Amino acid sequence: MGRYTRIQSIIFGQTPLPLPLSVRLSRRAEALSAGGDDDAFATSVQIGRPVVLADVRIRGTATAEELSLGQIETLSFTVAPAESGQSARQITLAQAVLVAIELIYEQATMTVARLQFVAEAQVGTTDPFSAEAEE
Repeated sequence: MGRYTRIQSIIFGQTPLPLPLSVRLSRRAEALSAGGDDDAFATSVQIGRPVVLADVRIRGTATAEELSLGQIETLSFTVAPAESGQSARQITLAQAVLVAIELIYEQATMTVARLQFVAEAQVGTTDPFSAEAEE
């Protein structure tokens, strides 16, 4: 797998998210532990259904202020490779739900907007995450 160092663009539905700082993707599942009434510790652990989370940070707050919590759109971004000879990658989260908007105002730096998304699958057996090389 190649190393990617620069976010070229991010778009949420029809809204470009300008001046991207970072994107963090994670896939998580909650642990569901069980045990008998007399057990002091869990005797079995299962995991719940996984979710795909995205944490996006952009410079400035104007675009973030126009978005609405609960908004559902496709979130996609393009990242450039660190080495020549590789293609940029297009990452897509289908049905991304905007679940949090955090505006960060600091004294000596530009304001930052942190947007958090949870991706929903169209059908429970399909992955809302996809990645492919750009041509």
